[in-house]
Amino acid sequence: MATTTAAVFRRTADRELGTTESNWCAAVDSGTGITLSSILFGHRLSLFRVEGAVRELLATNPRLRSNITRRNRTLWFETRDEEVSVNISEIDWNEAPGAGIGEEDGEEDGKTEEATTAVVEVWHRILEAEMNIPFPSVFPFPVFETKLYHLTAGTSFLVFRLHAAAADMSCTSTVARSFVDSLHRLDQLEKAGQESIIKAAYQGSREEGEEEELQQLPSMEAAIPPGQAKKPFWAHGVDVVGYGLSSRRHAYLPFRNSKAPRMSRFIPATLTIEATDQLLKDCQHHNLTLFGAIHAAALKAVASLNKVGDKGEHYGTTVLLQCRHRLQPVLPGSALGFYHSAMLRTTHTSETDPFWDLAEKCSTDFDGAVKNRKHFTDMGDLNGLMMQAIRIPHLTPKSSLRTSVLSMSFDPVYEDLGEAAAGLDIKDNLACSSVHGVGPCLAIFPFLRNGCLRISFVYPSPLFSRSQIQKLVDCILFYLSAGHINPQVEKES
Repeated sequence: MATTTAAVFRRTADRELGTTESNWCAAVDSGTGITLSSILFGHRLSLFRVEGAVRELLATNPRLRSNITRRNRTLWFETRDEEVSVNISEIDWNEAPGAGIGEEDGEEDGKTEEATTAVVEVWHRILEAEMNIPFPSVFPFPVFETKLYHLTAGTSFLVFRLHAAAADMSCTSTVARSFVDSLHRLDQLEKAGQESIIKAAYQGSREEGEEEELQQLPSMEAAIPPGQAKKPFWAHGVDVVGYGLSSRRHAYLPFRNSKAPRMSRFIPATLTIEATDQLLKDCQHHNLTLFGAIHAAALKAVASLNKVGDKGEHYGTTVLLQCRHRLQPVLPGSALGFYHSAMLRTTHTSETDPFWDLAEKCSTDFDGAVKNRKHFTDMGDLNGLMMQAIRIPHLTPKSSLRTSVLSMSFDPVYEDLGEAAAGLDIKDNLACSSVHGVGPCLAIFPFLRNGCLRISFVYPSPLFSRSQIQKLVDCILFYLSAGHINPQVEKES
């Protein structure tokens, strides 16, 4: 039965950006934090229909209606609460098959690069291109943009662009699900003959009987429970020095070209349902988190690529922790904003480390850091170090702006577009975020969908080549699937 329930219009107050959000503005300017949520449809979408669903998305998520502006010397979120306006770029994509493939990584890989990337889907190339289109830098500028691509195969590709100061990676699933629900709702209303509601949605006017709510969207710093971020002044100094000294002993991936301008590239990967199920069972058997297994696989892959043998190296990993349920007041998982805290963890890794021993080490180390409230107490220190790297690039190896070898989310994002997706001819969806500014050598964004572990791997090019990162990704997937089950296979690899 079609629903005729009126949408809820949510408001939120203008406010000054918190320190983390302000730092993400600088990071996005450098090229890191252009976050994308995308959906591939099996048919050509009507711009008219998309506009109606995006209006509902904006009406129910006030942070997406925000502009970032400057007031005196501080940055502010200004949120429009009058009539909701939608501006969607509609693009007919006529790129010839194979165009532009293999050009970004330089001549050193030549034909190998082209062969490696020849199977990349057209919409994957569009997603890569979108990661490298900066947000406006002139105030005020929006934190949310929508682009609708019409592909030559008669399909449509929808891209939502999210500014990291206003949306972390977990928001990508919320935005996609909300849009799909709205598109499905409008389809059902049309079938039910609810023309007045449909017209209101498409024109941006308020619906009759529409409810209104005030949504609290504080900065993360303003919502940390009292006392949780408390640390003596001298301890801050000690930790900042400690992080600085640790980073000097960190090893990185070999740089291919540290001089040329950079862009973000990505490699999507998926474990089968069977491999994912086995991995989750193994994690449960060893009493550790999925994060521990993914982290260990990535560390062993880096050690293998660097050929460190049993000597090993120290690797730094920036881990992003979802904090909505740790704040006061507790925020729902659907609250849009940047509510992840970063922690830098250092792990000594060799090629000969047993996989599950290393996974347990990673898992235990991170659990201990969270118990010691490092996600709150060290947040200011890491924010300061990130800004220092942006302002003084030569403090990083070869002025590369690399602050760690890896970056990854602790919690995988659960992607569920709901039952509505089946009736809308949705073929696939992907999310990722750029890293060609300040950031890691390789960013790992894990997702769980329909029983499969999906990972978006993102790296800066030509600092690293696609073939170089593909070898790393293949090694990670090896450890996450059958490779880690048999110790003999691991030893031979």
